[in-house]
Amino acid sequence: MRIKQFEVFDTIIRAGSVSAAARELGMTQSAVSRILSKFESELGYELFFRKNGRLTPSPRSALVLARVRRVLEAISGVHDVKSDGLKAGPPLLEMVTVPSLAHSVVPLVLAEYSSLYPDVRVHLDVRTTQGTIEALISQSADFALLTLPVSHPALTVEPLFRMKSCCILRREHPLAAKKVITTQDLADQPIVVLSRRQPTRLLIDDAFARTGVRPNVMIETANVLSACRCAEMGIGIAIVNTLMAAYALGESMTIRPFGSEIHHTLALAEPAGRPRTQQTADFLACFCADIITLADKKSLEIEFLRDSYSFSE
Repeated sequence: MRIKQFEVFDTIIRAGSVSAAARELGMTQSAVSRILSKFESELGYELFFRKNGRLTPSPRSALVLARVRRVLEAISGVHDVKSDGLKAGPPLLEMVTVPSLAHSVVPLVLAEYSSLYPDVRVHLDVRTTQGTIEALISQSADFALLTLPVSHPALTVEPLFRMKSCCILRREHPLAAKKVITTQDLADQPIVVLSRRQPTRLLIDDAFARTGVRPNVMIETANVLSACRCAEMGIGIAIVNTLMAAYALGESMTIRPFGSEIHHTLALAEPAGRPRTQQTADFLACFCADIITLADKKSLEIEFLRDSYSFSE
């Protein structure tokens, strides 16, 4: 397989047709079609359905596209290296994380980090948990921030913070007067929870089952930010990770502990055997300091699992 085949396939997907891809690539339509046909022949299956002169991506094309784009991104990174391979460009911080962190704590920490280290260029990649792990295995990032469980022989994982699930609700809600909200309190209340593919969702379901309460789930969503926004709109009470919720919370909202102790652990993951860069160490120090400051300010039960803020090796 050739890189040109990857480029042609990627461009067809983005442009929406062979003719548009040919214009973007500065090639003839027939040349683009030949390259695509050879690519499909080498793969042994079709990437597009063809009908009335139009191409429609097949189900397999999405899987191939994800892998093709990783290769193209890696090649693009190689081009960024100086020709002599020795001259360094601006310091670079390459990190990957999951959407719930990318939409809450990470941008605020990056603002502080960038003010302290203005010469450092940052590449922030946002993926699913599995995609985040794959990015580290391929060494497309220096480190990742994500919630446990995470385990892979190619990675080193260090827990940073432990926190519990909490309830997010509007300040004027009657249950906001309670110090702790239990499953019994939520018996007749609409609730917002994360989707069933999230590990903690199973623990929430189990907490309701143990107390004989049938949850009135109004919304299932993919991340904490959207759950908090649904609660802010009055759709229901959200049960989510305390740390991420604290960063996503609007002024009209409040946090109350959830009576069933469901723990979350935020961890640092890095490619095994890869030295930690100074940029990574500096960012992690900012990250941990910011979280501890927020926890103190809002009286949140967030446990720091390290002895110090220093991440220098």
